Amino acid sequence: MNENNLVEKPIIENTLKEDNSTLALLHYSQLLNLFGFFGIIVPVILWATKKQEIQGMDEHGKHVINYQLSMLLYGAIFAILFFVSIILTFLLIGFVFLIILCIIGIPLALLLIIYPIIGGIAASKGEFYKYPLTINFIN
Repeated sequence: MNENNLVEKPIIENTLKEDNSTLALLHYSQLLNLFGFFGIIVPVILWATKKQEIQGMDEHGKHVINYQLSMLLYGAIFAILFFVSIILTFLLIGFVFLIILCIIGIPLALLLIIYPIIGGIAASKGEFYKYPLTINFIN
């Protein structure tokens, strides 16, 4: 007690635990894109439930979600261009465009597999991996 008869409460530190395996799981969960939109849904759930508990989860989660949204945007643009090129192929104009899109589409699909693995490995070592081609939707 102090002079004013007030009880001093101890300050409770809000310390976040360090859990590199959960951070790695966040990155690896993006591979669920192979089974639909689970590669976006699962990281959002992990980020939302663990960002107040695990050190670095907020930064990793925001970056993973930004990457997934960027890839979703790029995939939508690719799908529209692919559809237009198929229509133009029937007019014998878009065949070359269709081949170019296939050449671009294969690396785009590989990015959805390779970068999350690299990010997961980095997170398991306690490092932050910055995904290339990422648009910052969430700051």
